[in-house]
Amino acid sequence: MVLWVRSVLQARGYDCYPAHSGEEALAILRTTPGIVVAISDIHMPGMDGITLLQNIGSLQATLSVPRFIFLTAYPEIEFAVAALRLGALDFLVKPVRPQDLLSAVRTAVDRVDRNQIAMQLTDQAAMLAQQAEALAAALNAWKQTPEQVSRRSGAPGGDLTLLGLDHFRRPRQAVAPLGELDDVAWDLLRELLRAEKAGQRISVSALSISVEHISPTTALRRIRELVKAGHIVRNPDPMDARRDFVTLEPESRAALQQYLEQVAKELAAAVASRS
Repeated sequence: MVLWVRSVLQARGYDCYPAHSGEEALAILRTTPGIVVAISDIHMPGMDGITLLQNIGSLQATLSVPRFIFLTAYPEIEFAVAALRLGALDFLVKPVRPQDLLSAVRTAVDRVDRNQIAMQLTDQAAMLAQQAEALAAALNAWKQTPEQVSRRSGAPGGDLTLLGLDHFRRPRQAVAPLGELDDVAWDLLRELLRAEKAGQRISVSALSISVEHISPTTALRRIRELVKAGHIVRNPDPMDARRDFVTLEPESRAALQQYLEQVAKELAAAVASRS
């Protein structure tokens, strides 16, 4: 099977690093950076495929974790569920046609490419979010007496905390297509962006309990509304009919980034004007 997989993939131009055991595969992955897809059997002598994936996951701080595709002649449902929960992308049952194997590999490579682009965007968004949070903290800590605020800004008495909240909320109205959403929807989108930044797949149920001040019932209702409005995409789990995953729609992801950029600019201007 190892030789057949290598011949199919090499015929389409893929570089392959064959291994005949889980231990050998782990050694190759440790010493060969840049491998983006791993194809493994479930039942192997010594370390089985599930244990291999667990070992790679435990090393992800120092190891680039590839997308996993499993091949097996024994399609037990418990193995399929365990593999997908550990992040495996596909689960193919032997005998596998060459076109099915190639299709699974192309899907995995495309997923890696999309994730790299998304990570670049979310890295920028995270940096802007950190800047915005730091500026908001500065505003919150910078307490002033009513007289001081009145003398500097001409505004009625109060502290700059309220002004900081305004700088967070007001730019939302100008961000299409998210301008009309309320705080609950924005909090859910923020948590979904955070999960994508961490490279995590988040289920509907996990998202519904991710925001402390929102009840799960309210969150589930808002998630349905966000899906219906096209702001997030709901993807059924092919191996577990009881679970759906959610991802940000690209236009919504871009809108969140635009919002964070605007918040950072406005808070920086607010701090500068009161220095």
